[in-house]
Amino acid sequence: MAGPSFEEWISHLGLQQIDDPQIDKPVYRKTSFGELELSAEIEKKISTSLRNARDRRKIPRSKLAPMLGLSDQVYNSYENAVSRLTVGRLLHICEVLSISPVEILYPVAPHLWGADQAEAETRMAIVEKLANFDGLTLQAILSFLHHLKTKETDEGGNGYDGAAPAAPLFTSAVHGANGSDVHGGK
Repeated sequence: MAGPSFEEWISHLGLQQIDDPQIDKPVYRKTSFGELELSAEIEKKISTSLRNARDRRKIPRSKLAPMLGLSDQVYNSYENAVSRLTVGRLLHICEVLSISPVEILYPVAPHLWGADQAEAETRMAIVEKLANFDGLTLQAILSFLHHLKTKETDEGGNGYDGAAPAAPLFTSAVHGANGSDVHGGK
């Protein structure tokens, strides 16, 4: 079975086509609370978020750059959206600044944290609050959370099958009649 078409996936995932001048092919994105952003806008937001995180820790760029094995000029190109960060470089910056990547990425794409601005802000506030608890308290919170019903639980109390939560109608495309997936697992 071929499964859903490309167009069906785009529709089901709520994506919209965007023609980004920095990318030579159409790309598909979710709106950020109603607005589609081009990659250049996203890069500027990442740069601003990076600079703000460094400023909050009061670490001068001239001190941070060598900690990353970079010259001040190269690091400056990240904070001014001249150069794009790799994921590896972002993780290294987060290690040195002792921050979570969420601190950098949330201001850039809050729509990934909630269906609307209020929900996204609530989720982020919870993440920030959780970051300040000790391990034992976090274990107790997790134990409590396991008892709550989530979006991934259907009305019958069953969890979803691991497919993207945005794709619950497409499970028949990846599961055979006997319930095993096309790769032979359950």
